[in-house]
Amino acid sequence: MKKIRLTLTLLLAVCTASLSAQELFVDADFRMYFDNKEFGSCTFAVPGQDIESGTDFAARLTPRIGIRWEEKNSLVFGADMVQNFGQAGSQFLSEVKPIMYYQFQTPKVRAVAGIFTRDLAHDADYSTAFFTEAEKFIHNRMNGVLAQYNGRRGSYVEFICDWEGMYSTSSREKFRILSSGRHYLKHFYYGYNFTMFHFAGQKDAPLENVVDYLLVNPTVGVKFNAFFDFDIHVGLLQTAQRDRSFGHSWEMPRMGEAGFRMSRWGFTLDERIYFGQNLCPFFGGHEYTTEGGETVFIPYGRELYPGESFFRTDKGFYNRAALSYAKHFFHDTVRVRVEFATHCDGTGFGTQQMLDVAVKFFKPVYNSKNHKK
Repeated sequence: MKKIRLTLTLLLAVCTASLSAQELFVDADFRMYFDNKEFGSCTFAVPGQDIESGTDFAARLTPRIGIRWEEKNSLVFGADMVQNFGQAGSQFLSEVKPIMYYQFQTPKVRAVAGIFTRDLAHDADYSTAFFTEAEKFIHNRMNGVLAQYNGRRGSYVEFICDWEGMYSTSSREKFRILSSGRHYLKHFYYGYNFTMFHFAGQKDAPLENVVDYLLVNPTVGVKFNAFFDFDIHVGLLQTAQRDRSFGHSWEMPRMGEAGFRMSRWGFTLDERIYFGQNLCPFFGGHEYTTEGGETVFIPYGRELYPGESFFRTDKGFYNRAALSYAKHFFHDTVRVRVEFATHCDGTGFGTQQMLDVAVKFFKPVYNSKNHKK
């Protein structure tokens, strides 16, 4: 009942405020996501903390209602509703979580504060070393702030602070700083992606340890058309990691990256090759002996490293090759994307099949400039 009363109060506030607002709008995003992973022949998995294979299959609906005034300011309320297909239990939905944020937006500047969806960021430019595709779908909401500047030819720079966990008996205190930028010239471009993750203590845990994790990905590339659209780039994945309770020295594993992409008629061939060290040295966690002589296990796993599992290879090599097809329909309101990807980490060969259907709807319902009094 408390959640229902809160929702009704928010809706009443929106409706009341709309009497003096310049514009009242509604929008809704729908997404169905299927991601089947068959990684059984690879040896990187740690039992109990990661799975070699599995399927993510779910649908998400994100309705929103908002007020816009003076053409730059918006206040938005909504809900993020997810149903995991085949989930046991009788609940109506797997998850229902709030969305509420203030946004200031001009053609070049965007600033957001509150609980907002990650599609407001330049999310597609982050390597899968930062987040898997499934992680992006599951972790759809960001809690904090976003600041973004958009320039000519698609150039941009942005900063995000995402508070992912509150210090409590059920969660570590954790927050993530993200930053990304691209500068496009006629054919050449350069840019970076960066994350700093503060993985802190949990109340009443046997050991309230803290892990600092940084990953920076500078990149340079060239885009051109020669019957196909080509995108060729090279980059570096450089980490700096410190587990304060198990040694204060910094570990700095890195990988070099080379990427080749060609596309036409909606089809894209994307090849990524990585050479270097295991980027996730703390993935397996630690065993800790308490003052009472009890041995407890402190897990890290995907909570610390949400990127693709293959970056944990100890063979110094990882190759990802993908063939995809993407198409927009009905004035870009519907997007369908299918992809078949292969992964090779030097120990085995894995395949991945994905289907992503997205619908985006936006409708102004009231505008004070055009409303007849």
